Amino acid sequence: MIIHDFQLNIGYAATILIGIILGLIGGGGSILTVPVLVYLFNLNPVLSTSYSLFIVGISSIFGVASFARKNQVRYQTAFFFGLPSILTVYLTRKFVVPNIPEHVHFAESITINKDLLIMLLFAVLMVVTAIAMIRKKPANSTPTNSQNRGVYWGVIIL
Repeated sequence: MIIHDFQLNIGYAATILIGIILGLIGGGGSILTVPVLVYLFNLNPVLSTSYSLFIVGISSIFGVASFARKNQVRYQTAFFFGLPSILTVYLTRKFVVPNIPEHVHFAESITINKDLLIMLLFAVLMVVTAIAMIRKKPANSTPTNSQNRGVYWGVIIL
């Protein structure tokens, strides 16, 4: 019981740290929240991804409110990022996640369960994201206004 209480206290401390990081840099909430919910609060990965979306969504609403009052929100950009994201999350949760089998066989001797598969895919996403963030970008990588339309459509397709 002492280990469980200690684990919960570490989980609560981690959630505070996640809140601080989200407040400082404005992103990365799900990447940090899902592992905390799974490994420190012992929730299953499918439920943790749902909770993470809710937690980060509510945090984002509070964060954007102060910027909206100062007219510092680009609503067109939010629309082009937000709408495809919401649609993709809905379609994934409605059609993909329920159809993942409980046990996935990769070879004759390798079988993993649905929860482990989700966490492995999440780990791959974390590594790919980290590499993309670390990579140096060209000095003149900001798109011009004429290139913005292509960027928006690229985001929608992605």
